[in-house]
Amino acid sequence: MPAEVQTIIEYLEPGPGQWLDLEEGLKGVLRPDHIFVAAAGPWLAVCSGVTGGGLGRRRYFLNRQVDLSYNEARPEAEMAAYLAAAFREYSAAGSGDWAGLMTGAKVIDACWTRLTLRDSRVTVIVTAGVNNACAAGITPCCPLEGAGSPPGTINIMAFFAHALSAGALINAVQTATEAKAQTLREMQILCPVTGVQATGTNTDALIIAAPDRPPLYPYAGPGALPGYLLALGVRHALKRALERYLEWKKNSAQG
Repeated sequence: MPAEVQTIIEYLEPGPGQWLDLEEGLKGVLRPDHIFVAAAGPWLAVCSGVTGGGLGRRRYFLNRQVDLSYNEARPEAEMAAYLAAAFREYSAAGSGDWAGLMTGAKVIDACWTRLTLRDSRVTVIVTAGVNNACAAGITPCCPLEGAGSPPGTINIMAFFAHALSAGALINAVQTATEAKAQTLREMQILCPVTGVQATGTNTDALIIAAPDRPPLYPYAGPGALPGYLLALGVRHALKRALERYLEWKKNSAQG
């Protein structure tokens, strides 16, 4: 029997301000301008965002919605000021506990999904906009900057219920990226500059995190159990988030 048939896929639909228990020691909330996920203690995380970038131990995870006109010269400093003003959990001394992303996409249209198979489980949260879709290695460098077109970003946050080695966490970045590119191909998202099938956008970012809780998985490639679940979660969540984005864009054009 195919592994996918046995996989439990849940779509979570948080109401604004409603805290959800995502995993043991992990909860998340949707608010008007951000998605906030908090762990009871530090998790091993990899982040490509403006706050907490790199590999390290993080406790607080954020996907923040910004205005389409956002164009800060020092986004790291602006983000730190935002965190200090908006979160009682934030302090400059403990800023290393944070991993944060920014997006022009509507966080209310994010897709939250949780997938379980055998002893592996992952929760994936995706926001999506593809106004500046690009084809990696084909689209010229930042062709839409300053062109007056609002940004589009695919932000992925993924939280495992069990431990991953540091290598597996990096492996998971590769897996999530491959799943993202495959989903964009299936949905026929094109780069507006070249007309080539898109692999992402110019400003995509992600956070992947795992607790110190057994079992410990050494790999997270698409053929390994946690990688398979992650890729499947990215595909399901990105597809639904993009459908909401494209519907919003269609309605905006008609209005």
